[in-house]
Amino acid sequence: MPTRTLTIPRRFNGPPTSGNGGYVAGAIAACLSVPTVQITLRAPVPLDRALHLHDTPEGGITLHDGELLLAEAAGCVIEAGHIAVPPAPDAAQAEAAGALGRMTARSQTGNPYDHCFGCGIARGDGLQIIPSLLPGAAGEAGVVATTWTPSAELATPDGTLDAPITWAALDCPAGFAWGTRLGQHTPMMTGRMAADIARPLRAGERYVVAGWPIRQDGRKLHAGTAIFDEHGHLRARSLQLWLLLRT
Repeated sequence: MPTRTLTIPRRFNGPPTSGNGGYVAGAIAACLSVPTVQITLRAPVPLDRALHLHDTPEGGITLHDGELLLAEAAGCVIEAGHIAVPPAPDAAQAEAAGALGRMTARSQTGNPYDHCFGCGIARGDGLQIIPSLLPGAAGEAGVVATTWTPSAELATPDGTLDAPITWAALDCPAGFAWGTRLGQHTPMMTGRMAADIARPLRAGERYVVAGWPIRQDGRKLHAGTAIFDEHGHLRARSLQLWLLLRT
């Protein structure tokens, strides 16, 4: 069987020199024909380089850069007991929270993620999903949110968003949820992500994107994220593990 390859274009960076965790996870997930996929990221994924995909005996796949293992993927089930998706945030409150998040991001200096495809405020061609804490009981639970309308430039020919873009939209809000609790400059990174997409997103439609902390186990930060349509229907969700970086 010919070796399959996967290349992450430079546009889809998270840190300056490696791939956005959500986009990378979604690109790998798209290679598996199962509804829910779990991706474990083992090392930063380089950009603009052909990386090798290998099938595993269990029906999953791995991603390698030469001999270096970058990621592992397998089908999974997101158990209801592991992720309790909160009610869809009020769209007006989410819009106000997003405006505050963007204003805060513009006022900061030295943020290494200013050019992140998912949340970078300096990226005119990125998603610019920059949530902040909701008011009231949702905020007390740590829920962050924003509204987001994907541009037509992000869509496939039929107007829908592909898996890598949707996974990228689900990724960064988990970091913001924990950053709100621990401090926005706390160094952390996506370690594992499981997601399912109930219904494809479409360009030009407004969504509410939310993230919330679940629990902390030492350096391990568990979080959930979700995307709701304008009627409050759940369109996609993820269960994530972020890792506090050793300093």
